[in-house]
Amino acid sequence: MQNAVMATLKVEKHYRMGEQVLKALKGVSVGIGQGDFVAVMGPSGSGKSTFMNMLGCLDSPSSGQILLKGTDVTRMSAAELATVRNRHIGFVFQQFNLLPRTTALDNVMLPLLYTAMPRAQARERARHCLELVGLGKRLDHHPSQLSGGQQQRVAIARALVNEPDIILADEPTGALDTETGLEIMALFQQLHQQGKTLVLVTHEPDIAAFASRQLVFRDGLLLTDRQSSPLDAQQALADFRQHRLAEALK
Repeated sequence: MQNAVMATLKVEKHYRMGEQVLKALKGVSVGIGQGDFVAVMGPSGSGKSTFMNMLGCLDSPSSGQILLKGTDVTRMSAAELATVRNRHIGFVFQQFNLLPRTTALDNVMLPLLYTAMPRAQARERARHCLELVGLGKRLDHHPSQLSGGQQQRVAIARALVNEPDIILADEPTGALDTETGLEIMALFQQLHQQGKTLVLVTHEPDIAAFASRQLVFRDGLLLTDRQSSPLDAQQALADFRQHRLAEALK
């Protein structure tokens, strides 16, 4: 784990519920390497979302350590963790969390407002990220003028704009139809091929199959950590469209 971008070391997370203590994570040790594309899976209550919160520095463990590029962030203050999140971690959520009265460009620029970057440079970087996700011609569109898939692309561009060390995506296809979900997974695979480090939480095995590594949680334990040969999302998208066309011609 010495060369991991992020790592959890024997992490436990306990919640007190009346007289009982719920153990959401039980001694989980995982390293996420540079350029990994990891899918985190498990049923409801398995601990996968708690694990994602640990990686995202959104919560602190009851015991154990969380390392970011070798630095222990476990006991940092709330202000310090906010800085860590803004500088090092990009987030993509199931609900796109875009500001409705703000253009795509300004939504993507938002994380840069907390830095000392000049506004002109911030606009240029936000523009570049939107072009990277295929929305270079939608810079001035508001969320209401964009499809669900386009809104998620804006959210991905926003996650990229600070050039984070790791991108965490929590059920990013959960609010999308099948075709649009495949488009988003194809985009994630492109980012992975460019060297981005991605961690994706999903309850859908069909979506996890596009990642190159799968972590499976159950009852707060990491059951399996396996490398896999990922399915090609572009090919899956082409097959889906061909099947849909064949059905329409019947």
